[in-house]
Amino acid sequence: MLARPPHESNWPGHWFAFKLLLACLLVGVSIMALSIRSASLPPEASGKMLIVFQPGESQDAMFAAITRAGGRPIRTTWLDFVWIATSPSQGFAGRMRSEGAIGTYRETPFSPQLAGCFAFVDAKTVELFTLRH
Repeated sequence: MLARPPHESNWPGHWFAFKLLLACLLVGVSIMALSIRSASLPPEASGKMLIVFQPGESQDAMFAAITRAGGRPIRTTWLDFVWIATSPSQGFAGRMRSEGAIGTYRETPFSPQLAGCFAFVDAKTVELFTLRH
């Protein structure tokens, strides 16, 4: 019987760990994407909301899209492609999507439960995305 070289072992090795890491990341990103998608407002929603556009779109184009949809832009957030706007008319969220918005959300589109051990950041995150004038 031949002896195994000292650097070999019965463990699966680095490739297994790498594949496991990729699988965990894929599952985590998928769950987060589903959560964000389910938090999106229905098309008939109105009032104050976060409006997310494609990153890289010009500020003028986003402002124009909000006004064409019948909304009043309030301000941008620290992410320059996320705006806070309001409209009292029913269906504002649906009109925003037809104007090119990726999503429309109330308050913060994620919850502290999704933050895991970093839940202490939630108060600061909520402050960044608060819908205020």
